[in-house]
Amino acid sequence: MTSLDYAWDEPVLPPFIMVTVKGAGSSEIICSMNDLQDSKQLYYENFIYIAAAYTFSGLQEPSVRPVASNKDAAYAELVLDVSPKTQRVVLKKKEPGKRSQLWRMMGTGMLCHEGSSVPHNPHKPSPRSVDSCMILDIAGLAAVTDNRYEPLMLRKP
Repeated sequence: MTSLDYAWDEPVLPPFIMVTVKGAGSSEIICSMNDLQDSKQLYYENFIYIAAAYTFSGLQEPSVRPVASNKDAAYAELVLDVSPKTQRVVLKKKEPGKRSQLWRMMGTGMLCHEGSSVPHNPHKPSPRSVDSCMILDIAGLAAVTDNRYEPLMLRKP
């Protein structure tokens, strides 16, 4: 634990500090600097996009085959998206905040699809369990063994 001496900007006001996490589900707490408690916690979701890296930078590793000959694909910013009607996992242009493109890494190492989960209050701890989400998986029953490719899909864990 580290500490840092601090002189209050307004010494005549009560010693409270507001801590905020900004984002789609912003959360804030007010703490008394005279009575720091471990019971006060901020809760927030840390969603991720699963991106096709080549489509963001236009840079390519020498050993990787181009995804398309079209130069526009190099800057298309493609991420995994899930079609709500078919539940198919496809590459689509990134749309910030679009729930069908957001994923969470579970403590078990599985990728949970946010768009398939019921939204919840970000100010409270997540009651979600592994069983209440859809995870990213391959459509086939086994890993690729005969140089075929399997499409991605959502499944129950």
